Amino acid sequence: MSNLIRKSTAAAAGAVLMTFTLASLAPTIGAQEAPKSTKAKKSAGKTAKSDEEARPGPPDATHRVPAYFGGLGLSDEQKEAIYAVAAKYQPQIQDLEKKADALRDRQLVESENILTAPQKKALVEARKAAAERRKSARKAEPEAQAEEKAEPESKKAEPKTRKPAAID
Repeated sequence: MSNLIRKSTAAAAGAVLMTFTLASLAPTIGAQEAPKSTKAKKSAGKTAKSDEEARPGPPDATHRVPAYFGGLGLSDEQKEAIYAVAAKYQPQIQDLEKKADALRDRQLVESENILTAPQKKALVEARKAAAERRKSARKAEPEAQAEEKAEPESKKAEPKTRKPAAID
């Protein structure tokens, strides 16, 4: 049985080695690179929202291709066409997201109206407690980072490594 395990482990390691070797030889595909024209960026800047509560879109949404498109070897013309399609639908998507947020708010209000007075009081207390935990966690985070920076490198614990289980 252990001979079979050794052979399968060796075969898997060989496959991984071959994959990494082939991947390193392949040219990189720059589908997410910034386009050469800045026309789309200028038009995106004109549609900036003044409403601070608006849901922010993804960073520079007009210059990203959809998932898994990056590995298809898109030409610059194809990328530009995809960016134009994204720019066309982005305002509609953001509008629908605002409507969905408003519906979620209405649902929450209606759900809260069903609660009894003691349940409403308990809900308010639970929300206050959660807000306090978030506030204290935000305060503790910078302190922990400062302590981590102040700690000398020699005192930092070595990462624990697991020993492989023996298979018989």
